[in-house]
This record gives sequence, structure tokens and C-alpha cells, in this order.
Amino acid sequence: MSTKESIMDAAEEIFVNNGFSGSSMKSIAEQAHVAKSLLYHYFSSKRELWDDVIQRRVSLAKLPDRMIEMVSSIAADGLEAVRAKKNHTTYFEFLSDNPQFVRMLAWLDAEQSLWICPPPEVRSEIITRLGELQKKGIFRDDIDPRMFVICFMSICEMWFISRSRNAAWFDEDTDEDELSVKYIDAVGKILLDGMAASK
Repeated sequence: MSTKESIMDAAEEIFVNNGFSGSSMKSIAEQAHVAKSLLYHYFSSKRELWDDVIQRRVSLAKLPDRMIEMVSSIAADGLEAVRAKKNHTTYFEFLSDNPQFVRMLAWLDAEQSLWICPPPEVRSEIITRLGELQKKGIFRDDIDPRMFVICFMSICEMWFISRSRNAAWFDEDTDEDELSVKYIDAVGKILLDGMAASK
């Protein structure tokens, strides 16, 4: 493993446990067992390190490509086929597989000090494709396509950030994994049906 990767591993652990504001370059250097000056050789600031840690996790999961593919599959196969194949679960599965990412999102919401933005080209590609679905009459055209993305991502994120609290609505012996499956199925029905253009 490279020194840079070791630093990013250490940084992720520190960020997950302490958030952005509660983390320092000094504590990250100590966790990585390197001199603080070496951190600045690879990263110009704590913010750059934070962004790179987030981007690494997203890139390893190929999340941008998978999300673009999901939107494309709606155009090719229609909403019913997408729901039947569970293609709409891409982001939900990413969050399920990456609890560290979820913790960092929770810190962001609590701190309100910075944000995560998808790369401009990814954002543009998804918005353009959603706009095309509106023009084809697959999605309703009275909602800004960016709102589709925000609503869908927020609903997925909220399950993992507040899963234990949300699970309290069910019996104590209900399996959380089973609830997760039911939740994303409900999200698919509610949001995809809500996004669909009127027949």
C-alpha cells in the first residue's frame, strides 16, 4: 500500500469518528504514523483530503457510472422493468455497502460546514438524461429534474442515518436487513410512481 493510500485510510477513520470539524491534520498524521509535513506533500488542505477520501470511496464503487446506467435503463426498459429488476436500488446499495460514507454524510448534516458535490460532468449527465425522460413523456415535466435526484438520494440516505429510529415503527424482533429491503421497495413504488408522467 502506498503512503498516500495509508494517509487516506487513516484520514477516513478519523473523519468517520470525529467529523470534519473535529478532525485535525495532526491527528490524521499520528493515525497514519507519518510526519504532518508529509500530509501536505500529498494534500494541500484538510478539505482536499476530505474530498479525496469521499471521492475514493465513490470511485471504487463505480457509483457515478452505475447511477448514469440506472437512468439510462429507465429510458431503455421503462419504469416497470426498472422497478422489477431493482435497478433503482443503486445508491441505496452503495450506502448499505459503505457505512463509513454514511457516517461522513451524517457528520456533514450535523456540522453544516461543507458539502459533497458530484463531479460537474456526472451531475450534468444525470440531469440531461432525466430531462430527456421528461421530453419523452416518461417522467413528469412539472418538476425540476434536480429535485428528482435530491429527493431520491435524501430518502435513501435518511434510512441509513436514522435506521434504528425508523425501525422503532416495527416490532422489536423485526430484522433490520428485511426492513431495508421493504424500505427501498416502498421508495421505488412511491418515488418512481410519483415521478412518472400521467398516462
